[in-house]
Amino acid sequence: MTDHETMNVKLPRVLGWSEALSIIVGSTIGSGIFIVAARVANNVPSVGGIATAWVIGGLFSLAGALTLAELSAMFPHAGGPYLYLRAAYGNLPAFLFVWTEFLVIRAGSVATLAAACALYATQLLPAPDGLDPRLWQTLFAVGAMVLVTVINVIGTRVGGQVQVAGTVLKVGALGAMIVVPFLMRETHLANWWSVGKGGESASVTVEGFMAAMISILWAYDGWVNGAALAEEIRDPGRNIPRALMLGMAILISLYVCMSMVYHLVLPMDVVQSASTEGGSPKVVAALFCQKLFGTPGLVAISMTVMLSTLISLNGNSMSGPRAYFAMARDGLFPVWLCRVHPRFQTPANSIIAQNGWAILLTLAGTAWTMLKPAASGGEAPKPLYDVLYSYVIFGGTVFYTLAIASVFVLRKTQPDRDRPYKTWGFPVTPSLYVMASLFLMFNMLAGEHSRMESLVGLGIILLGLPVYQIYRTRKTSPLKAEFE
Repeated sequence: MTDHETMNVKLPRVLGWSEALSIIVGSTIGSGIFIVAARVANNVPSVGGIATAWVIGGLFSLAGALTLAELSAMFPHAGGPYLYLRAAYGNLPAFLFVWTEFLVIRAGSVATLAAACALYATQLLPAPDGLDPRLWQTLFAVGAMVLVTVINVIGTRVGGQVQVAGTVLKVGALGAMIVVPFLMRETHLANWWSVGKGGESASVTVEGFMAAMISILWAYDGWVNGAALAEEIRDPGRNIPRALMLGMAILISLYVCMSMVYHLVLPMDVVQSASTEGGSPKVVAALFCQKLFGTPGLVAISMTVMLSTLISLNGNSMSGPRAYFAMARDGLFPVWLCRVHPRFQTPANSIIAQNGWAILLTLAGTAWTMLKPAASGGEAPKPLYDVLYSYVIFGGTVFYTLAIASVFVLRKTQPDRDRPYKTWGFPVTPSLYVMASLFLMFNMLAGEHSRMESLVGLGIILLGLPVYQIYRTRKTSPLKAEFE
């Protein structure tokens, strides 16, 4: 197949409404809801404040999803935010988004999810005698990434079916965790008024609330994933908006209820003292299940989180590669990334490239932790892929804010374009999202613990400028006008 023929390919519409919903919900529910409750409670030592933070984080994400629904219905093709950035601002911002997405954001997310899956898997199957536990975890992590790569290469429909089944199971597991404590009469309303660190004098500060919000938004991260597969979803103008709105309603309900039930079962000081390290037997969800079921509860939560992270990993392996595929089809990325597998009709090269890079990040992270001496305090160095991923959180926020803001630009520049769905509450809804994002980015730049990561994240984005220069003069796809 020639490059010209390659750049004229389209992906078949093989996904229905249930797959679109499962990609959004299943990609979002990873390990966050099982872990971040401790961080949130330490920064917001009040159950009322915690509930408020989870609701605000959900409404913030919902505002983005409602706006994204209009954009994805306007551009029912592969690529998601890449398409909206290119249509509103031109090739350069779109290229820099995909460059950062491929280099660190998506690959780092895949590597981190695989690591979380491995940490919980090794709770069930500890490392054999004589084998370094870090190597054992790495084997599990690489195996998980290879598995989801094979699933998504052999068929988008297969990946979608796996996503549906896994999402039903983990939503069911969360629902059971919410209901069972009431059936067992293990809920104690007095826990909502219990005091934690600092006692009665502890109060909620703006700095603490924003730190909690970053953890909460991490747990909500993933709602954007469904838009990237718009080219493969049947009736995208109807199905994607429905999936986004229902998906966010499910996520907000589950997250708010789960966080409140944690505090009905466990006192504030126990939640605050829980570990935030994935795989730890002192993770909030592990303490919660242990309180209800004893040792079998630890086994159950390990299996639940392992499944949850694996399904989230599958969703990221479905959505991320579509952006590289789309940009390669436009002639702004290596053309081999938009080649479709002749038998399976999937963007196999993009899937393999993304997860292959994630595997390399994982191996580099393992080597980093094993070869670099521990810090003077005895604390092991942070894994490399965690470092890289934290560096681009700020940059990722920049791109998502620009993508949501593109609805204002496109309403002016393309007023006659067909819009099967229009943003509910426009212009207030996208305005609230943009203003909240700007406030979040300001706090990230102002905070001592995030300023350097934010600046380095911008540096990684700017590294894409010379690469863009290589591709900007190349002739774009003959179908460019159709995909705009």
